[in-house]
Amino acid sequence: MSSLFVLPAQAAELRITVEGIRSQSGTILIGLYDSLATFNRAIAMSDREGFLNDPSRFAAVALRANAALKSSVVFTNLNPGRYAIVLFHDEDGNGKLNKDALGVPTEPYGFSNDARGFLGPPAFEKAIMQIDDSDKVVRITLTRPDSGPMDDKSKRR
Repeated sequence: MSSLFVLPAQAAELRITVEGIRSQSGTILIGLYDSLATFNRAIAMSDREGFLNDPSRFAAVALRANAALKSSVVFTNLNPGRYAIVLFHDEDGNGKLNKDALGVPTEPYGFSNDARGFLGPPAFEKAIMQIDDSDKVVRITLTRPDSGPMDDKSKRR
């Protein structure tokens, strides 16, 4: 008698490091999305309180900004697939991404692949990361609308 064993697909870990944090105040809000619809919904909801409570997101976490001005989080047991990250530094702790009258973010934000859009958020396709059965490490550098990515020069301003 032969037996048939079906092994589940291996789950991976995704380690996200956020760089370019400029202050210890507030919270780093990170959302992980597995479809165009959920990614676009996250962007649309980012300026509303409850960004992390969106039931359509795949996973989310809030991290307190810290004195090291760098934060990391690990999502575990991810099935292979396509994912994108939306994150921002909620500097004033109001639970949402502040924007000016034109809809331009006034708090630092970032996307997987350090994707950037032109006059708006990046397309989902630019932010997609492929997760397979091995662990993945991602670094995202926060962007400020007035200065671009928070590189060494902008940190010294």
